[in-house]
Amino acid sequence: MSNKLTIRNCKFAYRCSAKWDDLQETDDDDIRLCNDCQKEVFFCDSDDTLVTFVKLNRCVAILKPKSNERLIGDVLVQN
Repeated sequence: MSNKLTIRNCKFAYRCSAKWDDLQETDDDDIRLCNDCQKEVFFCDSDDTLVTFVKLNRCVAILKPKSNERLIGDVLVQN
C-alpha cells in the first residue's frame, strides 16, 4: 500500500474537531472510535484506502499536508 496521497482539494462535508490521539483505540491501529458520535474513524494512508472508505460513507482521517496532524470527518462527494 502506498503512503503517497495524490487526491487534491478534498472537502469535508463535516469536519470533526476531535484529535486522532484522543479517540478510543481499537484492535486495528488504523481504526479509532469517536466517543462523541460513536462512529468508527478510519485512517487512510493511500488514495485507494480513502476512496474505499468514502464510497462506504465512513468517517475518515487523513494526514494534513506537511504535518503530522490528522484531519477527521466525512468527505464531501460531488457528482
